[in-house]
Amino acid sequence: MANKRKRRILFLFIVPALVFYLIFWISPVLMSFFYGLTNWSGLGDYDFVGLDNFKFLIKEGTLFNSMRNTIIYAVIVVVWGNLQALALALLLNMKLKARGAFRTIFYIPALFSTIVVAFIWSYVYAPYYGMLYEVLGKVGIGENLNLLGSTSTALIAVAFVETWKTSGTMTIIYLAGLQNIPEEVMESARIDGCSAWQSTIRVKIPMLANTITINVMLGLINGFKSFDYVFALTGGGPGTSSSTLMYSIYKMAFMEGQFGKAEALAAVAFIFILAISVVTLLIMKRKEIEA
Repeated sequence: MANKRKRRILFLFIVPALVFYLIFWISPVLMSFFYGLTNWSGLGDYDFVGLDNFKFLIKEGTLFNSMRNTIIYAVIVVVWGNLQALALALLLNMKLKARGAFRTIFYIPALFSTIVVAFIWSYVYAPYYGMLYEVLGKVGIGENLNLLGSTSTALIAVAFVETWKTSGTMTIIYLAGLQNIPEEVMESARIDGCSAWQSTIRVKIPMLANTITINVMLGLINGFKSFDYVFALTGGGPGTSSSTLMYSIYKMAFMEGQFGKAEALAAVAFIFILAISVVTLLIMKRKEIEA
């Protein structure tokens, strides 16, 4: 009797959260799929057009272009973001003077807002007077440098801004994982004759399997929701060379008034991102077990 009463009380606590989840998460997702089958313009009536919106996105090239850009962006954020964060964490885990000050300095970018970060890097990347132009110009390789204005470099340049912003958070997570490695394990590695490099490769990194999974998933999330820095730095340009899924959805809906097509793209993006995230998580979990 007491157990039934406890279950009822727990159920009453869960119900409000479930209702909130259904109304504000499941319902919008389902409505997005529905409006993707219409020619809704954001206001007024609409007509059912079936799969025409999806055919349009494929024929025009918006779907594949934005998916390709999003994948490239996410790969850079995940790979480079994790490499630099792990390197910084290994460095900060050493017995250095002013180690606490260095940790604070490396975390500072995470405290800046998107607008501040975009303003800083728009100056760094600026042609003719930017910091990067001035530095590279002194060694004779900065002439005509315009990273944000080139179709071949704009997306990569924006992705590196994302990694700079998120590196502090990832570094702290890796640092926490390193500090949780038992000292006895590292002592055993030293006794067995492992060098510092061998200890890092064969002991530390395998024992960071859970931490790596967390940071990889964080990188994927940051990569797949790429909108703010694209919006602030390039506006999806030049042309559509840096237009990601999230930016394409925004542009189609709020700049062109094609909400039906935007909802169709959002539905595809939802399935695409969910599938990649699940597959990546399963692979990383399997690697954790093997480690």
